[in-house]
Amino acid sequence: MSSDKDNIHEIDIDIRVPEGDDLKGSAKDIEAAVNTAISFFPEIKDYQASISIVGEEEIQALNRQYRDNDSVTDVLSFPLFETDPRGVDLLGDIVICADRAREQAVQYGHSLKREISYLTVHSVLHLLGYDHMEEEDRIKMREMEDKIMDKLAVFREQGSEVSREVLDALCAKAKEMLAFSYSPYSKYKVGAAILTADGEVFTGCNIENASYGATICAERTAAVKAVSEGQTVFKAIAIACSGSEFAYPCGICRQFLNEFIEKKAPVVLIDCNDNVATEVFENLLPHGFSGKDMGIGIL
Repeated sequence: MSSDKDNIHEIDIDIRVPEGDDLKGSAKDIEAAVNTAISFFPEIKDYQASISIVGEEEIQALNRQYRDNDSVTDVLSFPLFETDPRGVDLLGDIVICADRAREQAVQYGHSLKREISYLTVHSVLHLLGYDHMEEEDRIKMREMEDKIMDKLAVFREQGSEVSREVLDALCAKAKEMLAFSYSPYSKYKVGAAILTADGEVFTGCNIENASYGATICAERTAAVKAVSEGQTVFKAIAIACSGSEFAYPCGICRQFLNEFIEKKAPVVLIDCNDNVATEVFENLLPHGFSGKDMGIGIL
């Protein structure tokens, strides 16, 4: 169950199969997937959902009982469309088949973590009334799934992906850099950590100057350190700040990063209260221009 400062987010997760190594962290991934999906629907302030991970026999029995369908499916969704006395929207129940999720992860060439996250997102949209029986509805649902998965930062790039664990570690590095911020004028501390294609992490902080134009942002500090060491392909970046609002990169930093960062790279933001937001870099600088567009890019 999770709850933020202002709203009620109750997510009950029940894993009813032997977890095994491949299901470790699934509860955290499911919770992130639900919260991220709901963030696209600002009209939903308070909500409750129940998610179960079961085996083939149990989901087949549920299909027989509720759908008159004697088969094993990857997910089942049971919308409620109710509100409890507290004003909390009861979204409904989701059942995910662990065995089918494992099979599909292998079939599509990605991790079980990504498949569980996707099935959760897919099912949440069903709870909210999305469907894919008709082609027009299927396209609409797929577009929303892609937006949510991008924001979740579960990416597949040439057979690899930036995992939630890697992003969490990157966030921790960015937060560590706040202690080194030189910000005597603004008193606003920023730390950044960049993940390169080789798996190395480069960190930086904001460095202010009495001549304000000479100030260097944390993102560019980290980026310059990486490039000066021969690392010119960035897979992800985390940015922490001392303020209560997320520190999105400024325009200059977006342009600077665009020279080296992958378009689908996750940009993870952390505020002083440890709230986290994730964006895709290309959304921060749509139609960005770099050396690649001149035919002389390094990527």
